[in-house]
Amino acid sequence: MRGLRLGALMVFLSVAASAGVASAEGARAALLPFQGPQASKVRQSVQKGLTAKGVLLVPLKDVTAVVKKTKGYAKQAAKLEASALVRTRLRRVEGRWIADTEVWNAEGRRVDKLRTTSSSLARLSNRVVGQLLETGRMPQPGAVVAKSSEPEIAAPTKPRIVIRPFSGVQSAKIRGAAVRGLRKESVELFPNDKFVAKARSMGVDLDAEGGHVAPASALAVSGLIEGDVLHEDGVWSAYVRLIDGDSRKVVSQHFYDANTSAVLAKVVQTNVGSDFKRDIQKLGTAEPIAVVVAPVAAASAMPVEKAPSAKAAVEVEPRTTRSKKQRPAAVDIEVDFRMVNRRLSYADDLKGDLRDYQLKFGPGVGTKFQYYPGAHFTAGVGAQFGIDFEWQRIFDFESTRADGAQFPTQSQQFLIGMRWRYPKGRWEPSVALDYGVHTFEFGVSGPPQPGEDTTSGVPGVRYEFVRFGGGFRVVIGKKEILIITTSIAYRAVFSVGSIGTYLWFPEATANGMDAMLMLGFALPKGFEVRLGVDYRRYGFDLNPVPPPPEPRYVAGGALDQYWGFSIGLAWRR
Repeated sequence: MRGLRLGALMVFLSVAASAGVASAEGARAALLPFQGPQASKVRQSVQKGLTAKGVLLVPLKDVTAVVKKTKGYAKQAAKLEASALVRTRLRRVEGRWIADTEVWNAEGRRVDKLRTTSSSLARLSNRVVGQLLETGRMPQPGAVVAKSSEPEIAAPTKPRIVIRPFSGVQSAKIRGAAVRGLRKESVELFPNDKFVAKARSMGVDLDAEGGHVAPASALAVSGLIEGDVLHEDGVWSAYVRLIDGDSRKVVSQHFYDANTSAVLAKVVQTNVGSDFKRDIQKLGTAEPIAVVVAPVAAASAMPVEKAPSAKAAVEVEPRTTRSKKQRPAAVDIEVDFRMVNRRLSYADDLKGDLRDYQLKFGPGVGTKFQYYPGAHFTAGVGAQFGIDFEWQRIFDFESTRADGAQFPTQSQQFLIGMRWRYPKGRWEPSVALDYGVHTFEFGVSGPPQPGEDTTSGVPGVRYEFVRFGGGFRVVIGKKEILIITTSIAYRAVFSVGSIGTYLWFPEATANGMDAMLMLGFALPKGFEVRLGVDYRRYGFDLNPVPPPPEPRYVAGGALDQYWGFSIGLAWRR
């Protein structure tokens, strides 16, 4: 009889325990095919990492075979006999790898959504493994995961804020004014009573230093508003502060005062939204973090005096990053080696004494610099206006005349102006407005000699112009390694240099254009190798005017063309 009673008691305890916990014994997790560049490599690394941590997993080949034939997460989980399904999407943005991981349960319902970033695929895989383990949903021998009776907290679409009780006289009145003021802003106000209930269920003391961090992480609360109300010497005042949900850090604090509590409430309601708006947006929108309860089996094996407290049993994944909109690159620097070809030719040379000029290839260097200062702080309109700068120079060389005489030659170009872009996924169209100077000038072959021509017989040019153009940059391919950049621009020339003096064609006018095509290959840490070709041309109307007794040179027009070929290294971040 005693044995029968003991058996009945054991059955009762096991039934009661199964109502509150779900054993992972016998269950497995399945890594569904990952998506994006390097997906299969990361999937294998995550499989190895989870296996090393003792997680029970379905073999990858079995998972792939089932997924090809079966649609729907619930059906896939049933065929694989899996308690959890995992899928990760990989992206590469501005030199960093981003992994968005989702976890589904056996009923086909998504229960976790995770994100991590790294510049290295190996570190990214390790971080995905760590995130999956901390969800508590990866089945391990002997592991027991607590079932929550609370409904799941949906991820907010706006920064979620809790307005905590204010302290001091008339504090409830001033707190109510703060609530009404913040309701007008783009934030989600989470009820304080639910926040307190969550903290109690986790065994957390909100009055302790940093006690709000655990429930804030679990509820996806970005920040908390607290306040102190004072009435001293007939003056009512309130100190209202915003606290980061991830830490004890006070993000900002504002002071309000008035002659009466009613006026103070009105002042707080009117100003609190605009005062804290920018700081709340900086905190960003968080996501709920799964709470992991320590394994029951392990806890029961400890001596009673060393059993962990409720606080110690709660583990919360720190939110190292918030789900902010990805900011575009702030800096784009390029240094390259160049080879330049030039050809100057005339049309309607009536006297036949003008010399065409050709440079087959002249080596040189160049640099480009684009800087968007607003991209350090925002992903909005302020991040799209930038500085545009470019400088190129051909190494000094000697031009040779038909008779063998040589003339020192130099050439360079620089541009400076403003650029605006419109990033849209992999595409980044842009327009630019620049001021520029482009020179190609000749020296003399030696000191003047009677009866000898020491000049090159080719006019130098110094184009000053305003440049307006547009183009785009696009990243292509599954691995997002290949980059194509192109542009075309018009050059309104208002000065042409020596060719426009009385020695040549004093009434000469010109306008130009340029075009560029660049092929880039992405490297780690934001670096790129770039191969480019560019074309510049200036068309002249020489307008020969016969000064007395007659013009020295007579021609209708001229065409000045440049081809450039470059290879360079760039850093974009």
